[in-house]
Amino acid sequence: MTPKAGAASFRSAYARALGDYLRDPSEASLRVAYELGRDAVRRQLSVLDLAISHQEALLPAVTGSAGSTEQQRTIRAAGDFLLESLCSFEMVQRGYGEAREAAWRERRRTQMSRQLSTFLADTSLALDDSGSLEEMLHLVAEQARELLGGDCCVATVAAHDQPRTAEAASYSQPDASWAGLVRWLDLPEIYRLLRVSGGSLRLAGDQLSDLALFRNSNGGWELRGWLGASLTALDGSELGAIQLFDKQAGRFTEDDEAALVHIAQTASAAVERAGLYQRSR
Repeated sequence: MTPKAGAASFRSAYARALGDYLRDPSEASLRVAYELGRDAVRRQLSVLDLAISHQEALLPAVTGSAGSTEQQRTIRAAGDFLLESLCSFEMVQRGYGEAREAAWRERRRTQMSRQLSTFLADTSLALDDSGSLEEMLHLVAEQARELLGGDCCVATVAAHDQPRTAEAASYSQPDASWAGLVRWLDLPEIYRLLRVSGGSLRLAGDQLSDLALFRNSNGGWELRGWLGASLTALDGSELGAIQLFDKQAGRFTEDDEAALVHIAQTASAAVERAGLYQRSR
């Protein structure tokens, strides 16, 4: 059915349903208006199509009414019918829009995660010089921040009792405050916090302000949210961590945490592989 034919058949159905409601303004006949609003979305009609359908159905009804009192009753009842249709139209259309947006975000997240996994699995990373480790961490921080919608992401690698042998950070906007926060992070305590939490943790609001760890390190910066995951070798030893700060929309979710854990696992394998190669040399 073409859009034009779909609009024409919808107008006919709307006119019949409005006529039935004006003759018998019951809940059952008003329910049809609700279903018509849903049907308009399924047919990909616009609010204008709905308004035209109402106008074309209302004019004959008003013309056939006897006296001004009857006309007013007809117009009020027809208005109720239209509002019911518009209500369901808005609800369903918004739901479709949100579903499409969610599907797009999930496809984007899957695509970026696959690209990052492919890059980190490249064996040439282990054969390059030490500078490639910082480049790899920078890519991890960039993609994790964009993927999960954080304002700041920092990835750190620890080795030989040094908590910060390699580091990379990514910011949604240039801000010296973020650089200061990253510089003063108490990494040993953060590694410990993640370790006792099972390898990942997310905190928000008061949970952050209640921890001296973040009060002492942020220099007065009021954090809205934090999400962290450990970088861990196959033997369970700590390699470092990935941390995200301040989700741009809302709070970090359980799905965000699961995604960061996956990124951390993939990055851990690349870091460990590079370390094994360097030691073998």
